Amino acid sequence: MAQGLRFLAILVGVMASQLFLAPTLKIGTVRPDFVLIFLVFFSVRFGRVPGILLGFGVGFLQDLTGSLSVLGTNALVKSVVGYSLGTLSGNLAVWTPRVINLYIYGSLVGHALLYQLMMIQGLHIPLGIVVNNILLEVFISSIMITGMRYMVPLL
Repeated sequence: MAQGLRFLAILVGVMASQLFLAPTLKIGTVRPDFVLIFLVFFSVRFGRVPGILLGFGVGFLQDLTGSLSVLGTNALVKSVVGYSLGTLSGNLAVWTPRVINLYIYGSLVGHALLYQLMMIQGLHIPLGIVVNNILLEVFISSIMITGMRYMVPLL
């Protein structure tokens, strides 16, 4: 019961940070994705199925609080990230830290690619802007996750 309340409090804090703090920390048009960072740590700790479920749930909440024009984009992309990073659960002692980092950062690149490609459907946006958004999103998330890995001993 206490662990469930703790999880719920953290989730509410993450969602509040995403809604109110992320717009003030944006670089260009790219905001930090606190929900993605929480999902990374959660999926690595608890596995694939909880990662998929949490990814879908928080992604859907992000879709509801963001742009309703492309409903389901965050839910799909965050579910894929929850599944892929849930693979690390139970295998952290097997792989070297370098491989774990490459896997996490590769999942961040995959998240940014999928999200940007889904968001530009039907729009005529120059490729340079899309690549810039992908690289900026991966950079911001990577810096935050790397910092969190040393503060939160989940990985």
